[in-house]
Amino acid sequence: MSCFITDLCTGCTACVKVCPVDAITGNRDELHVIDAELCIDCEACGRVCPALAIQTEDGMLIQRLKKSAWLRPTIVREKCVACESCVEVCPTPSLTMFSEDLPLTENYAVLSSAKDCISCNWCLDNCQYDAIRMEVQL
Repeated sequence: MSCFITDLCTGCTACVKVCPVDAITGNRDELHVIDAELCIDCEACGRVCPALAIQTEDGMLIQRLKKSAWLRPTIVREKCVACESCVEVCPTPSLTMFSEDLPLTENYAVLSSAKDCISCNWCLDNCQYDAIRMEVQL
């Protein structure tokens, strides 16, 4: 699946700056395009688009949302088994393990960079232990 930029695009480049996989191209003040082969369907581009010009593949408009209101992962430490699945699938440098020096039984994932998180839910979708909740980080 892939997001789609409509002709409402003003070419502001906000989407280009937030895309973690460089799937969006275009010149400033011109219509931008999303490469469907590269798009990971995280919808971050739509959440930052001031023109409301980005739709999901099924035609749903992605609503703009302040970054402070984006859902970000909270790790339930008691449930995390340090399998690192969430860290491995994260398309940004947002999640890391608490310490590479700890034994596996004591280690756990942490949101190490909330500002880099794009709220894609990949960590949540790939956690087999129900150790991740998506919440607004205060």
